[in-house]
Amino acid sequence: MKKQIIMLVSLFVVMGVVACGSLQSERGDKAKGHASLTEQQKLISCSECHQKATPEIYSQWFDSTHGLGGVKCYQCHNTFGNIREQPDINQSCNSCHADMVGNADHTEGMATCWECHDAHDFGARE
Repeated sequence: MKKQIIMLVSLFVVMGVVACGSLQSERGDKAKGHASLTEQQKLISCSECHQKATPEIYSQWFDSTHGLGGVKCYQCHNTFGNIREQPDINQSCNSCHADMVGNADHTEGMATCWECHDAHDFGARE
């Protein structure tokens, strides 16, 4: 039984990776710049596909404080049905970083966090 479960889980992972790879050339109408996904594919975590589709972005996030802290893509970019290419700092960033977003010493004159911090790894730009 245990062997069957492992094989079934492995099959689903492989199917998800194959499906994401085949969708890269299709353009979606629900999310600007994102391939169309089936309802089942929407249940797969973003990182499962983006690890192969956009490895540089995945690596930046994975090795960042956000990645290490378990912050997921949807927490900044929303879910697939309402995805945002660029997060709204007042909704996304402010929910965890209200002390910085509302702090005039930190954000004065800044429209976005990524004016000073690199997107996805959020290290300070030099």
